[in-house]
Amino acid sequence: FRDYDGQVRYVVRFGASRSAAERNLKAAMVDRVAAADAVDLTRNSKVVDLSAAWLLEVEASELAKSTKARYATIVKQFINPGVGQLRLRELSVPAVDRLLRVIVERNGATTAKGARSVMSGMVGMAMRHGAMTTNPTRDVASISVKKKIVKVLTPAETELLVKKLHKDKEAKRLDLVDLVEFMLGTGVRIGEACALRVAQVDLDGGTVEISATVTDFGIEERPKTKAGWRVIAVPPNVVKILQRRMRTTKLRTEVAIFPSPIGRVRDSSNTAADLRRSLDDAGFDWVSSHTFRKTVATRLDDAGLSARAIADHLGHAQPSMTQDVYMGRRVASSDA
Repeated sequence: FRDYDGQVRYVVRFGASRSAAERNLKAAMVDRVAAADAVDLTRNSKVVDLSAAWLLEVEASELAKSTKARYATIVKQFINPGVGQLRLRELSVPAVDRLLRVIVERNGATTAKGARSVMSGMVGMAMRHGAMTTNPTRDVASISVKKKIVKVLTPAETELLVKKLHKDKEAKRLDLVDLVEFMLGTGVRIGEACALRVAQVDLDGGTVEISATVTDFGIEERPKTKAGWRVIAVPPNVVKILQRRMRTTKLRTEVAIFPSPIGRVRDSSNTAADLRRSLDDAGFDWVSSHTFRKTVATRLDDAGLSARAIADHLGHAQPSMTQDVYMGRRVASSDA
């Protein structure tokens, strides 16, 4: 058999009968045509083998650690249990569509879209190695995620929330008040706020540089997205907060401007949970840290800034994301 490297080799396969041996031999030669890479993926490889090879490729990439961890979780919890034992030649559109429907029913549309993205990446790798010729994820039924109504804090609600947090002893003990006011004054993500350090603050210029984010792995020296790196001007009240914190010797601001109560980098999950309890106690159970971000987007929109300017401030690549997801719907203009 003339192999993929041009060399002629003998290929031998056995079977319980002559016809079985011939079938095994033909299948082996088809696989040898496909297996032109060190990963050695063939049509008869299992999905679980493909997922392992794909995760190794992901781990060697420049993706954020949190993204790598999310992909690994999707593979472990959904892909491998659902279709892991199928051969790549059996990974058809119906098989993938069935898997995604189950995930939608059990875990929601957002999780299913993540699984479809991971599956598409895996199949793409199989196609690059000649083990598959088509990508079945392209032809599965569309997954619709129900859009939530954008709800933001009014100026009066914002003022009331801050007042309640100032009176909340637990919120003050956990040092959440300044963190909330900073997010309400800038619109940054909670991970970006927790990763802010002295080197990124310019008190004289009244600006902060957003160039890192906190994940479950600590501070990552990169924002959530490529468009996330930015230098933004902050209002005077935020400058005063930063100035006061940087001058307070009790705070470990050399670690971060908003460190944890014990002086370490805040854990993103713990901070979100602490904030959730404080917001519930204040009577704002519908508010999350992302509500602060959407509130800022709406304030900037009310002030007449363009969608492009607001997107740049929030760190969005596309103004359409800012308009569709982050701006609260207002009453139609009376000018109409």
